[in-house]
Amino acid sequence: MDLRDKVVIITGASAGIGRATALAFNRSGAKIVLVARRAEILREIASTMHDPLVLHADLSKEEDCRMVIMQTISRFGRIDILINNAASIIVSPSEKVNRDDLIQAFTTNLLGPVTATQAVIPHMISQGGGHIINVGSPGFMMGIPYYSPYVCSKAAFSAWTRTIQAEWEGSCIRVSEYFPGYIKTNSKPESRLGDVEQDFLMNSKQNLMTRLFAKPKDPDDVAQQLVALAIKPKTLAYSDFSTRIGAFISNISPFRLAIASQMARTARNKKNLQMFNQ
Repeated sequence: MDLRDKVVIITGASAGIGRATALAFNRSGAKIVLVARRAEILREIASTMHDPLVLHADLSKEEDCRMVIMQTISRFGRIDILINNAASIIVSPSEKVNRDDLIQAFTTNLLGPVTATQAVIPHMISQGGGHIINVGSPGFMMGIPYYSPYVCSKAAFSAWTRTIQAEWEGSCIRVSEYFPGYIKTNSKPESRLGDVEQDFLMNSKQNLMTRLFAKPKDPDDVAQQLVALAIKPKTLAYSDFSTRIGAFISNISPFRLAIASQMARTARNKKNLQMFNQ
């Protein structure tokens, strides 16, 4: 697909993967719709781009999801690609995660993309086709310690993605799932453990496999891969070989548990946490 003049909605566009992806698609000649809660940052990003549509929206709210689709149609008359990237990340010990944390994660990470996708589908059908790209996380397969609201909601998101892939196979709508792995970003998660950094789950004494899976990747590399995925759609794409291997190893319980539990020990040591049964 030639991306010139294609209309691309990117949620969570104010930082990390979303920001890098918006800039990458802009360079490809696409018409960009920037969506995020932080309007001021969106305007700063927009100032470096070619006439994007900036939409201040909280995708945990159903009315905001629908507004994004309607405003885009009003401006451009069509939507070619919807990239569901926005996510809520909450760090907390699993035994202390409260219902509000889970509701927040599921509302943003699952219900938001579902609503936006359902709202865009009639327009894509009427124009003869479209492409949904869901940015998932292989972390739910590994069981990333202290990120249970995020990984649980992303597991549900992946299940939904694969369900609509089956239902819509052979239609004019393409659905891609993209697994980026652990990404370096300036945005810190909401943390119930105090301030946490990007290396929260890793240290130099971990085994090679654990260090490899916990090492943050560059969002610019991910952005280029998402552009490539839009040009040539696939059912499932990984950011790199290590992420693909991590997904495979996650199906081998002893290896999965060894890697994830080492991450948990690293986090406990850094934050001086005690296991609840000690």
